[in-house]
Amino acid sequence: MPVTKFSEIEFKKKREKVSFKSITGENSQLVVFRYEKGEKTDHSHPMEQIGYVLSGEAEFFIEDETFTLKAGDAYHIPSGKRHGFNIISDTGLELIESYSPVKAENIY
Repeated sequence: MPVTKFSEIEFKKKREKVSFKSITGENSQLVVFRYEKGEKTDHSHPMEQIGYVLSGEAEFFIEDETFTLKAGDAYHIPSGKRHGFNIISDTGLELIESYSPVKAENIY
């Protein structure tokens, strides 16, 4: 279907402190994530990843570089690079991310 009423899709729990909703195409994917305060991630994957912070604040790293992300900030993670978040905002973190190719665990 070429049009999705994304605002009407409910968030689905991915794991403790993380929920998401997504739309997935053949070669790319758009995901909205909600992270609760205290959630930490540290991983790598073969997908290229681009994100935009909607609300909240997090410490963010790619390889050996660390940044503070806030609403309005965007980032790019090349495929295979180690990266992660530490959610430091009391209200958590909400962001939009795109993946290419599709990340199977984010299929709604």
